[in-house]
Amino acid sequence: MNQKNPIGIIVLTSFALLTWLWSRQNPISEPNEVQNQSGLIGFYLRDAEIIGTDREGNPLYWIRATSAEEDPDNNYLILKNVTAQYNPSNNIPWVLKASHGEVSNSASYLNLSGDVQLTTENQEGIGPTTVQTIELRLEPENFIAETTAPVSVLIGSHRLEAVGFRADLRTNQLALKSNVYGQFRP
Repeated sequence: MNQKNPIGIIVLTSFALLTWLWSRQNPISEPNEVQNQSGLIGFYLRDAEIIGTDREGNPLYWIRATSAEEDPDNNYLILKNVTAQYNPSNNIPWVLKASHGEVSNSASYLNLSGDVQLTTENQEGIGPTTVQTIELRLEPENFIAETTAPVSVLIGSHRLEAVGFRADLRTNQLALKSNVYGQFRP
């Protein structure tokens, strides 16, 4: 009998035994480390609607979006194609539209970005008033909209440019903050 055969059998048997022992190690017996759970999965909605109510429980405002996605890492609800408007019974004719929005789960405001437009029809017959900007914060329960970004205010055929503004939507008062420039056409 050849001397190489018994040595080969011993090597192969040893290798098989080591492989079997290695596969029997229980990974559960090792301590589990809690890893950073960033990237948690939240919920996702299509055609979402958030209804804010007054103290008596009546609808005060609606925030509608084509989609809403929870971001549990940052405690936000991320909205796309957002429209916000007040209940017509409150006589607040402003309608707000934006490409994107974020609602904090712990605060009472809505941050909007993208093509943000705040519009109302004028009662005087001079056309709608539209405020355009790239970002805006709406505090719907306080009826306040404001930004520090550049804004364009269109009142019929008249135009004002400024950096920053604050609007009290309940009283229809707009305050432009700085660098105001206007064009008024007859």
